[in-house]
Amino acid sequence: MKKLLFFALFLNLFLTNSSYSQIVINEISNANGCILIDKSDESYDWIELYNSSTQPYNLRGHSVTDNTKKLDKWTFPEITIQPLSYLVVFASGMDIKSGQYLHTNFKLKSTGEKIILSDDDGNIIDFFEIGQLQYNHSFGRKPDGATQICLFNTPTPAASNNNSSCYDGYEPAPVFSINAGFYPSSQTVELYTPSQTGIIKYRLDGNVPSNSSTTYSLPISADKTTVVSAICYSSGNRLPSSVVKRTYFINDSSFDLPVFSITMAPDDLFDDNIGIYTNYEQDWEKQCYIEYFDKQKVKQFELSAGIKIQGNYSKIQAQKSFRILTRKEYGTSWLEYPLIPEKPHIKSYKRFNLRNGGGDYSYCRIRDAFMQRVLKDSPVDRMGYEPAIVFLNGEYWGQYEIREQQNTQHLLKNYGIPEDQVDLLYHKGDFVRAQAGSVDEFYVMHDYISSISHQKSDFYKLANQTLDLENFTDYFIAGIYYSNRDWIDNTAPANNIRLYREKKPDSKWKYMFWDLDMGSGLYDKPTDRVNNLAMVRNPMEPNVHSDIFRYLSQNTEFRNYFVNRYADLMNTAFQLENIKKVAYDMRDSIASSMERHQDKWGKDYAWWHYSVDKMVNWHKRRMPYARKHLNDEFSLKGQVNITLTTSPPNSGRIKISTIIPDSLPWKGVYYNGVPVTITAIPNPGFTFEKWGINQSVSNPVFNEAFTVNIGADDTFTAYFTGLAAEPKITFSEINYHSSSANDAGDWLEVNNYGDIALNITGWYLKNGNNSNLYQIPFGTIVPVNGHIVFSCDTQKFVSQHPFVAVVKEQLPFNLANSSEQISLLNYDYKPVISVTYLDSPPWPKEADGMGRTLELKDPLINLDLSSNWFAGCIGGSPGIAYNAQCLTIVDEVEQELSALTISPNPASGSITVEMDTSETNEFLFELYDMFGVKIKQIKFTPTTKLIVPREGLLDGIYFIKVSNGKGFIAKKIIYM
Repeated sequence: MKKLLFFALFLNLFLTNSSYSQIVINEISNANGCILIDKSDESYDWIELYNSSTQPYNLRGHSVTDNTKKLDKWTFPEITIQPLSYLVVFASGMDIKSGQYLHTNFKLKSTGEKIILSDDDGNIIDFFEIGQLQYNHSFGRKPDGATQICLFNTPTPAASNNNSSCYDGYEPAPVFSINAGFYPSSQTVELYTPSQTGIIKYRLDGNVPSNSSTTYSLPISADKTTVVSAICYSSGNRLPSSVVKRTYFINDSSFDLPVFSITMAPDDLFDDNIGIYTNYEQDWEKQCYIEYFDKQKVKQFELSAGIKIQGNYSKIQAQKSFRILTRKEYGTSWLEYPLIPEKPHIKSYKRFNLRNGGGDYSYCRIRDAFMQRVLKDSPVDRMGYEPAIVFLNGEYWGQYEIREQQNTQHLLKNYGIPEDQVDLLYHKGDFVRAQAGSVDEFYVMHDYISSISHQKSDFYKLANQTLDLENFTDYFIAGIYYSNRDWIDNTAPANNIRLYREKKPDSKWKYMFWDLDMGSGLYDKPTDRVNNLAMVRNPMEPNVHSDIFRYLSQNTEFRNYFVNRYADLMNTAFQLENIKKVAYDMRDSIASSMERHQDKWGKDYAWWHYSVDKMVNWHKRRMPYARKHLNDEFSLKGQVNITLTTSPPNSGRIKISTIIPDSLPWKGVYYNGVPVTITAIPNPGFTFEKWGINQSVSNPVFNEAFTVNIGADDTFTAYFTGLAAEPKITFSEINYHSSSANDAGDWLEVNNYGDIALNITGWYLKNGNNSNLYQIPFGTIVPVNGHIVFSCDTQKFVSQHPFVAVVKEQLPFNLANSSEQISLLNYDYKPVISVTYLDSPPWPKEADGMGRTLELKDPLINLDLSSNWFAGCIGGSPGIAYNAQCLTIVDEVEQELSALTISPNPASGSITVEMDTSETNEFLFELYDMFGVKIKQIKFTPTTKLIVPREGLLDGIYFIKVSNGKGFIAKKIIYM
């Protein structure tokens, strides 16, 4: 506060004593909607400069900023403002200095901020403070270049303000005597105006009050749930205030779900000509006002937003689905709130749906979300789900699902893919169509896979370069097992298929779960016995997705992976015990709200309850048929029952195919004719000894992992020696807030300070939310005194630490830039270690965006003590122990990058390495992948060219390091 006050006083003194500048900030808008559009048809905020003199003025070297500590934040190029003329610059953050429109490298805050103009010597020549504006309004000087600041409701960018109406500001908004919320009985609401010139107008019917609405004079009685909408008009020279809406729920708290109160003009809903409810087939958007209350009935946010009717067939239902859209013209570009707890890392939304259950409207109302949640650990994208209650203009409107909308913003928030760098496709009719981007690369992928002989030994690897086969497999298994009749079915063309890829060289196509409502036995059809596998391989109406699946399944490696993965899911996710848990947990979460909901819409509560049981029973019947279909369709030799166990008990775990059972002994079903890989994983303190003899193994196997065809029912026993040991493992370094100069994203380091290597395969990391578990991938071993790194953004991490090995599968959550508890759990979900850090004193402030990390002092002392942590190196020391000299993973000595030439780059085949150096001693060439894993190394002398063959490297980004013992040179290379 003292610094800001000093700056303001200094600025005032400076401007007062400086000569009058001929260049001024003349008008600004941080609420531009449609007043000014750039060449891309976007309406960015803008800053207008005015040359008040009769001489041209060259702005070269001048700067404009929104940061009092960085006056040269954005510098003007060579550009001249003619006498008595204007220059408009878009404040878009895009940093464009050529062409018709200039764009700064910063945006204007919608809540207001200070904008400073300075000359090429750093002298401040103008200062303009802007507040929060209503849509399409601006602040500016009248007359042009004068000291008087006005509020304009008709902005004039690049034109004179002299004829604009000048207002003193906005009338302050009305004040309510009691807060919005839930009350057991009727309430009296009083309204106040903070200003002597304010005149309060209000309405109770959902409409926005106007100057002709009721003038407030007496307290308002809320005898039932009521929404009060109020605005202040002015008897002076002010524009009307913003509209304030408050919902008072009277004796309306019999549910334990979040609540949306949606208020809007009744005609925009129900009018025969303009209402979205009555004209639900029209893609119309209207404005609404939303108040959101969490499960504890605490109001968390309110905003103006757009609203549409959402859905297809379900639009005909009495209770319709809504799509909520944030837009700048409504006052909010993004909703900043974590709406869906099962995806806590997503803290902002541009679009979301309030869904009426879709095709499952009259049945379970959870079916689509249930099937997606059953496969929550699958690599297929799924929409988050959270149940809620909706009130519409004060009237109870029933139970809804909060669901993500799978669009470019969804991919940005879930996977960090820029919105303009994605191909997002959907299948409709006979064709694949683009929702964003283009379909071209999809057909390139299709043609490429079709061109590879399925008999080639590396077919799977080549196909997997462009199509994510793990994702593809799980996606098809889901559609097949769930018997989804609105997907690939013999009764209609393929439907409800979505997929995407990021536009970059090493990207793969990935499918998305979308609208599974017609699965799991909807509408009482006997789909539990339908052979969807045969249907998908040879549909009556061909489609390109089935073509890909059919061709892939001709390859033995893919077929074996598909069969074993299908068996894995039937042995785990599709087991009746898991089906019941997921279904009944979801049912119970809305049960207290469903009786009133069913009454509202003329439905029966008992029928809803029964519908969930029917869905569960469908799954009980489905598995025997699905297992037989899999056997018959691929001409396998029958099912085999296997048992996995260890000796002694609790000495280790066992991975079979792609899964690690939670407990042993464990029983599952696989197939004779499809070899399966089984791997022993010792617990801390134990060492693997051998696999025992059984019907499938005639001699002991001494390798931890082996692949075997199981010809009959059998038991596999992994023998271990040793004694159980307490794992000596700790969090040794935490990077929760990188500096902008070396932004590696969030990451944390784990250290094994014991005297035995620790295999932490299948353990879990979580950040305080049990629904946000991250399972540590197979083969993750922390060596004695070793360190491993888990990253929240692998690309960012590798960009800063290209030679540090990082666990490939990045964390599904970020580390909080406030307070956070991070825990490491073993495979039984039992806590091993945890730490709760803060970004405030007495914790080291240097780790909070100032470039350093939190480094642990002593693993034997409580990790929650701030005194046990200190500020580490700039950028951290990931992958190695802290050292006071802050040496990195290698002892880095800077050299000129020009000394190393790599050609060609990008490369499709061999590359040539040349050194421009006087050194004659031997150098070491090393190639690393994106995760810091060394791929190859070659010794060479710099006097000769080094030719490095590609030798099967996949397309993507790699890092080259050339060193000679004194230091190293590093460069990035792209293989295409």
